[in-house]
Amino acid sequence: MVRRKTLRSPRLARKERKRATKKVMFVAILVVLVLGGILYTFSRSTFRISSVEIVGEARIPRDLIEGMVEGGLSGTYFGVIPKSHALLYPKSAIRETLLDKFSELSSVSLSLRNLSTLRVGVHEREPKALFCAQAYGCFLMDETGFVFAEAPGEAELSYYRLEAAATSTPLRQSLIDPKRLMELLSFLKALEDLDLDPVRATLKERGEVDVALHLGFRLMVRESAYAQSLTNLELLLSEDDVLPRSGKRLDISYIDLRYGNKIYFKPVR
Repeated sequence: MVRRKTLRSPRLARKERKRATKKVMFVAILVVLVLGGILYTFSRSTFRISSVEIVGEARIPRDLIEGMVEGGLSGTYFGVIPKSHALLYPKSAIRETLLDKFSELSSVSLSLRNLSTLRVGVHEREPKALFCAQAYGCFLMDETGFVFAEAPGEAELSYYRLEAAATSTPLRQSLIDPKRLMELLSFLKALEDLDLDPVRATLKERGEVDVALHLGFRLMVRESAYAQSLTNLELLLSEDDVLPRSGKRLDISYIDLRYGNKIYFKPVR
């Protein structure tokens, strides 16, 4: 059986080509109008962030934070859409920039108060201890054990001084577990309550801590036994005829509390 071949006239073919061309032109014009409307909407000043509100700063100058945020809002996407657009501003990038620039910040939040105002909430780390590392100097440490800033000269009057060996600067590093840190600080506070004001606590290997006191002698303890060490120390100090004394002064170099109920001390010669 022979198939019949349908032939279209040249006139009909031209009409179909014109119809297809009109469709393409219509779609192209529609796309241009839609894109133009979107770009117009994005470029309108009504939707642009024009002011930045900083909340929660304390030690970090506000103008420094504002400058970093405004820098993140400057420029455009693809050379067309402004980054300051309220619906498209680079929220994550600005947050990461602030956290990277200011190690004093523990968290940053960004939200719109309205279409023209960006609210930036920052939370600064609170110092809990002074951490000193040999030639690298002293730094502020927060409750998580994170070293976040160089310490001002007067910091030693406000915080317990912790020391440890270091091969590089401890800045921007987490050096001690939060639980360990809180237990150590509680122990130092208990010593202070006993009028045994600690001058510094040196963290050593195998979980040992060497605490220098203002009375001139040292305490050697284990991190795992602060409570027992404190109890044994109180009992020892309550005995008048055990430790060598000169009046109220204890003539000893150290008291070793690392071995449970076995207590050792070294008299001053």
